[in-house]
Amino acid sequence: MDGEDILKISRKITKDEILEEFRGIGDLLLTKAKNGDTKKLASFLNRSIQAHKVSLITQAQQKGIEKGWENYEFLHVILLLTHAANVVMLEYRNRVWKYDYMAFSRRIGELWEPFCKLCWALPVGRKITFFDPPTYGDVKDIITGGVVDFLNTTSLILSEKEEIFKYFDLIWELVASGDIQLKSDLHFESNGAHYNIDFKSGFGSNEKGNTNRLLMVGSIYKKLNSNYNNIILVRAVEEENNNYLQTLKKSGVWTVYCGDQTYKQIEDLTGFPLKKWIMQNITWENDIEPETMQYLCESNLAQYLKW
Repeated sequence: MDGEDILKISRKITKDEILEEFRGIGDLLLTKAKNGDTKKLASFLNRSIQAHKVSLITQAQQKGIEKGWENYEFLHVILLLTHAANVVMLEYRNRVWKYDYMAFSRRIGELWEPFCKLCWALPVGRKITFFDPPTYGDVKDIITGGVVDFLNTTSLILSEKEEIFKYFDLIWELVASGDIQLKSDLHFESNGAHYNIDFKSGFGSNEKGNTNRLLMVGSIYKKLNSNYNNIILVRAVEEENNNYLQTLKKSGVWTVYCGDQTYKQIEDLTGFPLKKWIMQNITWENDIEPETMQYLCESNLAQYLKW
């Protein structure tokens, strides 16, 4: 079944109806909320709307199981509920605490990544098996074991080997104070290949630290298993003048996709045409209430809604 066929599914509930329900929940929450710290109120609204979304998804899944839905049918409903919840969370957060540049760009990244990851939770025509990535301790043990095996083949005496290991331990301490975060956003196996996926909403000019970590992590994965596919999926279109992004692209340890190419990879890996679904079901300028949309446009924040 190709992408066009997958999207030809029954729609018994409309996006506007779902948005209306979530806004009703938001209004109810505001009437019950106590005046006070805006940060706490914003957090309360987000948590409550998320909880209602989870409840609706659970109900939809139960109904889908009864009706024998395929994964793409589940995905359509879950994506629609997720998008509506995202819209209303943005609206009501902005009502009680206006977004600034940093907060909004970060929030979009927080929403976009799990939205995309739903396609891995319900793949279409793909067999995907998730696995736990190696820890820093695992890598240290593997490398240390290799060094021990090598030293045992040499003619060095015990005291000389101990001296080498003293410096070897010091190197581990200097690497990252004994702790490197090797976990990416997704780790899975498909058709005999292992994948590490790292999602990025955008790639700004302050990514030096993250770039260095990704280079180190990607290199470790490649050395552990040549079948590892390290992939970075970026929501925003590529900016040629972003040196950190270009560094990762040229590194040889990560393959980087941006904008439409990101969505092509998602479809290739999961079987679901997410970009086509977005084009058919999401119109941010109409989905977000006019007052909030006007604020986002005037504040030059609407650019982050290009999914």
